[in-house]
Amino acid sequence: MINSAALKGKRHWRCSFILATIVMISISGCGVMGDSTANGPTPEVRDVDDSRNVAKELSSQILDAIDLKGKTSEPGPGVSPCEEDPKHQYKIRHPWSLWGVPEQDMERSMERLKDELPKRGWKVASYGRDKSIAKNLELIAESTKFKFSVNITFMDKRRSSEETAARAGKTSGIMVDLVSACFRVPDGKSVDQY
Repeated sequence: MINSAALKGKRHWRCSFILATIVMISISGCGVMGDSTANGPTPEVRDVDDSRNVAKELSSQILDAIDLKGKTSEPGPGVSPCEEDPKHQYKIRHPWSLWGVPEQDMERSMERLKDELPKRGWKVASYGRDKSIAKNLELIAESTKFKFSVNITFMDKRRSSEETAARAGKTSGIMVDLVSACFRVPDGKSVDQY
């Protein structure tokens, strides 16, 4: 019999993590690629569907580099307006996760990502334990060619207290948050069309 409270806890934990990661990257900007500012460069004009396709391809490459056969979340890339010009500038966000494989395999995958992503055109900006109580393993990388950044975190339930893990229904997993720089929609279009 499925424990519905535990299932809801697992979903809540995944959703909470994805939301927290999006907020963190939104605030920090991940230090990447030419978002427009009052004095900065004008964002590249790029069709939203083209940007979504790039996000899908980059996520697929990351999944290939992770090289694990676990369960993955389903949502595809989404569009959100940029503060500077919300009607004409947008970012692509593609948060997803992988779980359902042994923690040792996920930890080895993080090491593999650190080596594999540079071979695929990514620059690893940082790799190591984050500042959370659990000291999760985190990798942050940038693709200057495609103007995307990625934050990949291995959330290891073995590093949480048993009480915390049980209360949250927590499952170990690799969380990926792929975010683009700000792009400008082509003339005659607006972000709210998407």
